[in-house]
Amino acid sequence: MIKISAVVTSFNSEQTIKKCLQSLAWADEIIILDSFSEDKTLDFINEFKETFANKVQFQQVEFQGFAKQKQAVIDLASHDWVLLLDDDECLTPKAIKKIKTWRQSIPKAHAFALPRIEWVFWHWSHPWVKRNEFVRLFNKKHAYMSQDLVHESIQVEGKTKRLYAPFKHFSETSIQLKLDKINQYSALAAEQKFQNGTRCSGVRLIFYPVFYFFRQYFVRRQIFNGFAGLIKATLNSYYAYLKYAKLYELQKKKD
Repeated sequence: MIKISAVVTSFNSEQTIKKCLQSLAWADEIIILDSFSEDKTLDFINEFKETFANKVQFQQVEFQGFAKQKQAVIDLASHDWVLLLDDDECLTPKAIKKIKTWRQSIPKAHAFALPRIEWVFWHWSHPWVKRNEFVRLFNKKHAYMSQDLVHESIQVEGKTKRLYAPFKHFSETSIQLKLDKINQYSALAAEQKFQNGTRCSGVRLIFYPVFYFFRQYFVRRQIFNGFAGLIKATLNSYYAYLKYAKLYELQKKKD
């Protein structure tokens, strides 16, 4: 049987951390790296530690960026195979069953991408909406975290396959929270693009957000999420606009 280390980074996640950890209780090892949470997150973590004291590790470090934080918790894993979750995510019962079955056989890839089910403001995303897939189960000898400032991801040196083990994401619990993240993430994305030499033209600034809305609402089928999907697609296109507007600003300041 393949042994699995489940790893989580946390910060001020009192609303979701309990669900996250409970969905990982089956793992051989559970490692939590916290960035000095100031809410009740630590209360839930300590309660979980008391129940599963023999396999839970807990550490706190100052936040040094999303990618560095996740790479740090991956590096703490004792086992080669790692399952990575954010503190606002949790495995579904179907995913737990699927992974338990998968671990009984020899892996046919070095990493596996899992589908994510999104909470969209006040309800779960419609099944017909296209789901994003993320590498979350991987052999750490063949994978590492990208160093992107935002939207960091697991990079795999080897074969990646899909595994239908869906997990849930409680990220967009309110429009205000979405707007706060848009402002933070767009600044980081613009900075990263600027550092990589990407530049923004006026044409892109005008037309890309329109294209992005069309892709979100129709191609990725947010239309099936009703008004929640309309709001999500609109705000995502606003994120695309802000990202390039901030990049344009960085260009002008340099000039």
